[in-house]
Amino acid sequence: MGINIDRVQKDIQVYRHEEKYYIRKVRAFELSGLLKAYMKKDEHGDGDGSYWIRSLYFDDYRNSDYVNKQDGIADRKKLRLRIYNLESNSVKLELKNRYGIYMMKESATISNCDAKLMISGESSNLLNYNSVVATKVYYLMHKALYRPKVIIDYEREAYTYPFENIRVTIDKNIRASNSDFNIFNDKINMLPVIEDDVYVLEIKYDNMFPEFLQKVISTYTVSRSSVSKYCLGRQTINR
Repeated sequence: MGINIDRVQKDIQVYRHEEKYYIRKVRAFELSGLLKAYMKKDEHGDGDGSYWIRSLYFDDYRNSDYVNKQDGIADRKKLRLRIYNLESNSVKLELKNRYGIYMMKESATISNCDAKLMISGESSNLLNYNSVVATKVYYLMHKALYRPKVIIDYEREAYTYPFENIRVTIDKNIRASNSDFNIFNDKINMLPVIEDDVYVLEIKYDNMFPEFLQKVISTYTVSRSSVSKYCLGRQTINR
């Protein structure tokens, strides 16, 4: 089968440090004020650097990725589709791999039509892409029987800093559902996964995180946490 020229693309593969914290709404508001003074608001967001995200997570018939995360296995992965608006013609296909303290995200872009086929369990169209990531995902879908498990929605406030490719995000209104896996449906009944006044703070960087930003953030956070939106969502809808 020939490759559709529109589907030839370059995969993205990034190794990063990733730290996560729970932060109260009031403290997050205070922290946002300081981050705006030191960092740049995400150019893809609105005036506050905020944007909406929806992710659909997949897992195998044993729920291996969920169990590995819950058991604290150092080397693990997550497979997801991600969109930033319901009218999007393209979808991010992502494998998020954890190797000890490092996170490596592999991503490719597929059409919304192929995303819908993948959600239904038909993944052969992924082989039409000139993409290692898409081929890996085809293998997981075909051999390891990966299927949709949970949709996660949230709003993200994001800041960037040019040194070490630093990115600080505050995620709020995190919700989950498994009632409908059509990620383009605007009427899915979503359930909150944590308290309304609790947000998730994430810090991503390549190698070093500057001391002055460490001091700024440490003022507003209590303790580091291995927060997983995927696991929070699975736990919420299975209560």
